[in-house]
Amino acid sequence: METTPTNFNVKDMNENSKNVNATLKVIEIGEVKDIHSKFGDKRVCEVKVADATGSILLSLWDDQIGKIAADDTISIQNGYISVVRNSMRLNIGKYGKMLLSEEPLTEVNTEPNISDKHVEQPERPRSSGGYGGGGGGGRGGGGGYGSMYGSGTEFSGFRRGGYGGGGGSGGGRRDSRDKKGGRGRR
Repeated sequence: METTPTNFNVKDMNENSKNVNATLKVIEIGEVKDIHSKFGDKRVCEVKVADATGSILLSLWDDQIGKIAADDTISIQNGYISVVRNSMRLNIGKYGKMLLSEEPLTEVNTEPNISDKHVEQPERPRSSGGYGGGGGGGRGGGGGYGSMYGSGTEFSGFRRGGYGGGGGSGGGRRDSRDKKGGRGRR
């Protein structure tokens, strides 16, 4: 279910804001930084933007960089807030737009800067199991990378789960028809 984008004032943005529409004035453009990530090399630039209620940092990525200048009034459509190093950032993302506004924004306040507010990072979802496979036969199974007590951390002096599975506990009943063993005589 999609929600309708909402017109936001900076002071009303929070770490859960999505579908953000806002008209903002560009106050200051930061340096372009090269980022090396698992998704490849990227460029990012943080831009301080404001309206009458406060300011926030806007993250511009790759081809978004260089499209605006200080004192421009921009319209963000379908943006969202992310948390980077415990600080909120406004993002455009692949489903959002950044347009130059025809109407200049004249009344702006740079305080409060809501990016200065300390925000707890949301926990990233962790999967149980995952890499490594189930290990061993018999009962118990063990687990792969990250199963049982997190990701193979120390727990009461014993290393639990993690990294390749712990194997099974073996045992179990043998079939009485098995020639190599079994319980009782046939």
